[in-house]
Amino acid sequence: MNFIYDIVLNFNKEYYYFFEWSKNDNIVNVKKIPLFLVSKETYNNMKCNIVTVRDSFIKCIKDKTYTYSRQKLGPSCLVSNGREVMGVLFNEKGNLIKKSSLLLDEEEEVLDEIYTDEIFNIEITTIKKKNEENNKINRLEKEKKDFLIKYINKEKNIVNLRYLYYDYFERDEDDSDIIKNELINEIKNNWNKKFNSFFETVKIFSKIEN
Repeated sequence: MNFIYDIVLNFNKEYYYFFEWSKNDNIVNVKKIPLFLVSKETYNNMKCNIVTVRDSFIKCIKDKTYTYSRQKLGPSCLVSNGREVMGVLFNEKGNLIKKSSLLLDEEEEVLDEIYTDEIFNIEITTIKKKNEENNKINRLEKEKKDFLIKYINKEKNIVNLRYLYYDYFERDEDDSDIIKNELINEIKNNWNKKFNSFFETVKIFSKIEN
């Protein structure tokens, strides 16, 4: 088993590139962590989908990762397809629960380290494939989508809903269910630049109501 020392990771439920990291994230300084070269298919599945691994692999990596602050991370390791490197964190049942990109210079160092390694076969099961479009949007867009969907679902003020509906579709609608369904469908499946101004309007409504 290969190990990497002294690396920075930022585990989140979604995969975010290092330039999308936030100052409010729980960034950890890892002292030691296992590293595996895997197939392109395995790497892409881990990066893009909801997957689980066998208990034998969890036992293989359990208690092998150490942080400088002695923070308990759970079963975790680095995986690479030879071109990218990603940190992955599992629960005891083998579910992949969090992922982390690497800082650019640290990723390059890991790629140099793994260059001569043989591919390690991690048997994984894909539980759910995520929407490909969702994998293409950046972190800020995803956070905007989540905020808008949550607000619209909870909003009871028909005046606000009618305003938002007209603001986006430029037509009137009085039925709150239709308004919510059509707006949420657009947010989920047809994200576009128009939603940036839409988002600012919803933020104003949200502040007023709170």
